[in-house]
Amino acid sequence: MKWTTDKDLDTFRKYFEDQWLLSLPFWYEGSANLIPSINNGIESFNGKIKQMYTLRNKLSLSSFLQTAERMLYDWSLASISTPFAIQIEFNDDLAARAYKWLQKLDRIKVLRLGAASYVVPSSEPKMDTLLWVQYYHSISWNSYDEFIDWLNSARLLDFSRLTPPLFCSCKYGLKEYSCIHSLGLLMMSGHRKIPQQLGIRRGKGRPKKVKLALTKD
Repeated sequence: MKWTTDKDLDTFRKYFEDQWLLSLPFWYEGSANLIPSINNGIESFNGKIKQMYTLRNKLSLSSFLQTAERMLYDWSLASISTPFAIQIEFNDDLAARAYKWLQKLDRIKVLRLGAASYVVPSSEPKMDTLLWVQYYHSISWNSYDEFIDWLNSARLLDFSRLTPPLFCSCKYGLKEYSCIHSLGLLMMSGHRKIPQQLGIRRGKGRPKKVKLALTKD
């Protein structure tokens, strides 16, 4: 390998491989589906405790017990008003952005990679999807910059299942399991309907089929 010619660089390569590929292989987003790979959620929760309750002050035992009781009371009420999500749902804002992305998409550049996998161009591609697929199979990048250009030029999607969580290699797909690319392709294939307010605007006048007045269903 060319890295072995530089002793310091090769030492770092060995360290990175041992630490982050062999010892801790699941440290990055998307490495394990539906399993948190980082502790951002815990750190965010800890931040709310400091901002809303302890105010970053060291509390006496009596003050701490009162604060802990107030926290538990608030969290119990919050669990009722905002229940824990047990499934991933597409919100209206994501659907609107997905439809807007689909309108601008050059569908000729959407390539089918396997039985349920597709490649779509990114918003700022440095190469077309056909060349992207060639690099995907050959893994023949000559430099790190060339690899980054390839990585950011297209998105890989998998539709082994048509319901969330969906896989897309973009940063939103890896973290939130839903993104404009996955939802947009579902709209394009007809597996998800385009909401009326996002599609063609209704014409003037009342619909052709109307019910008679003063009748019950």
